[in-house]
Amino acid sequence: MELAKYSALARISIGNNLVYVKDFFMSSLFIGIILFIFIQLWTVVYGTEAEVIEGFTLGMMIWYLVLTESIVTSPGRLIEDIGAEVQSGTIAQHLLKPYHYLLFKYVTTMGSTVLRFVMTFIIGALLAFFFVGGIKVTLWSVPIIILSLFLALTLHYAFMAAIGVMAFWLEDAESLYLLYQKTIFVFGGMFMPLDIFPAWLESVSKALPFSYVAYYPAHLAVRFDVNEAISVVGMQIVWISVLSVIAWALYRFCVKRITINGG
Repeated sequence: MELAKYSALARISIGNNLVYVKDFFMSSLFIGIILFIFIQLWTVVYGTEAEVIEGFTLGMMIWYLVLTESIVTSPGRLIEDIGAEVQSGTIAQHLLKPYHYLLFKYVTTMGSTVLRFVMTFIIGALLAFFFVGGIKVTLWSVPIIILSLFLALTLHYAFMAAIGVMAFWLEDAESLYLLYQKTIFVFGGMFMPLDIFPAWLESVSKALPFSYVAYYPAHLAVRFDVNEAISVVGMQIVWISVLSVIAWALYRFCVKRITINGG
C-alpha cells in the first residue's frame, strides 16, 4: 500500500515535470554553455589530444565533466526549496498529509532530477562528441554505470535532504545550500578529477562521501573497472543508508521545534 502511494506520487510528479520540458531544456542549455567554456579551457591545457594528465586523455576529461555537471546540477535547489516551504508556512500542509515528508520530496524531486539529468547529459554529450569524439564503453558495463549514476543522484538527494531539514530549525536555507554546493564542487570532484589534487588532498577527498556523488560514478564511466564498480556501488549504498538515517533523525528532531512563520 505504501509503495503504491509513493509510486503514484512519482508518476504525478513526472507527468507534471513533462509539462515544463521547455524550462528544463533552457536550464540544461545554460549548463551546456558552461561545458562549452570548460571544453575550450581543457583543450588549451592539454595542447594535443595525445597528452595524458593523471591517466585522463582530453576526451576522457571532457566526458568526465559532462557527467559530473549533469549529476550535480540535476536536483536543482532542493535545500532552498525546503527552506522556502518552512518560511512560507506551506510545510504545514505536507506535515498533515498521510505520507512521510522526506519520502514525498524524494519521489517528487527525482522526477525532475532524472529529466534534467537526461537533458543536460544529451546537450553535453553532443558538445563532447563534436569537439573530442566519443569514448569507449563496453555494452555490458552500461547497466552498472547507469546504476551508479542513479545511486549518485539518490546520494545527492540524501545529502540535500539532511541539510535541508535543518531549515526547520535554522530557517536559513540559502547559506546551507551555498556551503554544500561549494563542498561538492571541490571535494566531490565536479570541476576536475580528484586525481589532479595534491596527494594528501586527493586521499582525503576520495575518502569523503561527497566523492561518491560526482567523482566516482563519472570516473567509472570513462575508466571502467569491474573491481572499482563493485566498490563504488557498494559504498554508494552504504552512504545513502547512513545519510538517510541522519536525515530521518534530523527530521524527527527539527520538526518538533518548527515554528511556522506563515500561519
